[in-house]
Amino acid sequence: MILTSCLFLVTLLPSLALAADYVVIGGGTGGLTVASRLAEDRSITVTVLEAGPNAENLPEVFIPGLIGTGQSFTTLNWAYQTVPQVNLNNRQLTVNAGKALGGSTIINSMIFPRGAKVQYDSWGQLNNDSSWTWNALLPFFKRAEIFTPPNNFQLKDGGVRFSTGVHGFGPIGRVKVGFPNFFFPQSALWRKASGFRLSDDLADGNVVSEVGVAPNSIDANNNTRCSATCAYYTPFKDQPNFTVITNATATRIIWKENSQPLQASAVEYLVNGRMLLINVTKEVILAAGTIGTPKVLELSGVGNSTILKAAGVALIKELPSVGENLGDHVHSWTNSFTNITLTKDALLLNPEFMDQQRALWFKNRTGLLSNVPRSLSIAPPSSIFVKETLSDLLKYSQTKLVQFARQFSNGNAQLQKGIEAQHKIALELYQSDQQGVLEMNLEPGYSGPTAFADRPRRNYTTINAVLYAPLSRGRTHITSSNPLTPPAVDPAYWAHPLDAAAHVAGIQLGRRMLKFPPLNSIYQGEFEPGADRVTDSDVEAWARAVVTSDNHEVGTMAMMPRELGGVVDTKLRIYGIDNVRVVDASIIPLPISAHLSSTIYMIGEKVRAFSHLALL
Repeated sequence: MILTSCLFLVTLLPSLALAADYVVIGGGTGGLTVASRLAEDRSITVTVLEAGPNAENLPEVFIPGLIGTGQSFTTLNWAYQTVPQVNLNNRQLTVNAGKALGGSTIINSMIFPRGAKVQYDSWGQLNNDSSWTWNALLPFFKRAEIFTPPNNFQLKDGGVRFSTGVHGFGPIGRVKVGFPNFFFPQSALWRKASGFRLSDDLADGNVVSEVGVAPNSIDANNNTRCSATCAYYTPFKDQPNFTVITNATATRIIWKENSQPLQASAVEYLVNGRMLLINVTKEVILAAGTIGTPKVLELSGVGNSTILKAAGVALIKELPSVGENLGDHVHSWTNSFTNITLTKDALLLNPEFMDQQRALWFKNRTGLLSNVPRSLSIAPPSSIFVKETLSDLLKYSQTKLVQFARQFSNGNAQLQKGIEAQHKIALELYQSDQQGVLEMNLEPGYSGPTAFADRPRRNYTTINAVLYAPLSRGRTHITSSNPLTPPAVDPAYWAHPLDAAAHVAGIQLGRRMLKFPPLNSIYQGEFEPGADRVTDSDVEAWARAVVTSDNHEVGTMAMMPRELGGVVDTKLRIYGIDNVRVVDASIIPLPISAHLSSTIYMIGEKVRAFSHLALL
C-alpha cells in the first residue's frame, strides 16, 4: 500500500468497487464540463468524484448579490493555507477554492471575461502548437456559452457593449452568460475616469488598455448564478450513464501492475470514513484544481521522488515538475469615503434594508441583490510606470532572468528552462506594452482588509488592483501520505521585484483614479492605504501587510514540452502515463489577465476533442 499513515482512519472495501469508462476526479469547472460532454455519448459511462456537496439550492450560491456570504467561504471552501510568505511579512494567506459540486464557480464573483489574445498565443508558442492559440481556441470559448445579448436598458443605462462574433448563442452551449438588471451610477463615472478606451467586449481578446462592463456567468432572464453545476450537471443528472458522487474525496489513482507506459486501473476514494474503489476502463481525468490535482497525483506515487519519500509515499514514477510552477494573481485595494447615497455598504449598514432587498429579489429578481457590480479595466505597463522606471525594471529583469528562473525552479533543470521561456515571453509583452499587468476594477462599496467592525460606518468607493502578470513562481506539495492532510502551498508572492513594483504602481494608480473627474465628484477623502502613506515605499510597506490571493492559481501541471519541465502535453496527457489527462487551471503554463472560469470551461470543451469520441 502507498497510503500507510492513514489506514487507521478508514476501512478499505474493494468488494464494493464500481466501474466506469471515464472517472473524473473533481466535479468543478473543468471536471463537470468534460464529464457532461463525454456523457453525451450514451454508449459510455462517466463517473465524477466530488469532495464537496451539491450546494446549488443555497441562496448565497444562486443570488448574485450574496457573493461571499453564508457558507460560501466556510464549508464550501477548501481555504488552502499558504506557508509563511517571506515577501509579505511572513504572513500565511488563504487561497480560496470551491469545495462543492461546481467547484469555484459556486463561490466566485461570476466575472466572465477572457484574457488577451497574445497570452493564449503564448501557450501555442511555448508548445509549438497552433491549436493552443486564440484563433483556434475561440470556438471552444463560444461552445461553452449560452449568451443573452444585452437589452436596451443594459446598453443605455448600464453602459454595456458587446460583439456578437465572440459569443456562443446556439443550442449546444451550456453556461448562461449575460448582464444584470441593476447598475450603480458610480461605475459609469469610473469608466470615464479610468483613462482607458471603451472595450467593444471584454471577451474579445483585445482587453489590454480597455475598460468595460464585464460579462457575467448569470442567467440574465432571472438574475441567478449559473455555475458549472447549473450548466453541465443539473439538466443532465438523470442520464443513466452520467453519475456524480458527492462528498467523495479521491485519495489516489491505482496503477495497473507492470504497465509500460504507466496505466491507471482504478481510483480510490473516501466516503464517510470508508475507502472505496472505482475501476476505470478508459481514462482518468484529473480536475481537482491547481492545488488539488498535484496532491492526488503525488499521493498516487507520481512526482518528485525526494518530496514523495519525505511524505511517506512510495515512488511509482519520477515526474519532478508535478506541483511546481505555481503562479497566482495577487489582490489589493484602494478605497475612499463617498457622498453618494447608495452603495453596497447599505446592505451591511442597514439590516432592514437588506431584508427588503432580499424580499425584492425573491419577488421579481430586481434590486441590489440582482447586481454583479464589476466594471473593470486591464492596465498595460505604460499606464502605471514612467518610461525610465519601466526601462530600468525590465533591464534588471532581463539581466537576472536566468537567476530568477533557477530560484523558482526548485532545482529542476528542465523547469528552469521552462520558466526562462515564460519570462522571456512576459518581458517581451512588457516591452511592447501588450502585457495585461493589472486588473483595475471598481466596487461601489467597501472592499479591503479592514473588518466591518473596525472601519467607520460610512459609504465607500473601492478600486481593486489585482496583479495579473506575476513573474514569481512557487509550488504546492504533499507533506504526508494521509489524504486528509492539506498540502504545503507556497505561491511565492512578490518573489520577483517586478511583481512588487507593478503592484505598488497599480495601487497608486487606483488612488489617482478615485480623484479623476468625474469620479472626483463623489470623493470625500481616502480611507486606505491612507493619506499618511504617500510614497511608493509607504504603500509597499502597507501592501506587504495586507495583500492577499486573488484565488486564480495556475500552472502546477503545466502544459509545456518535457524538455521545458512540462507535466502534460498539448492533448493534456500526463507524460509517461497512458490514460490520465488533466482538465483544470493547473495546465495553464503562465498566468493570464482574466478571471479564470471562462478559460477553464474552454479547456474542458476542447479536451473532448482528444477523447475517444468525435467532436460534435
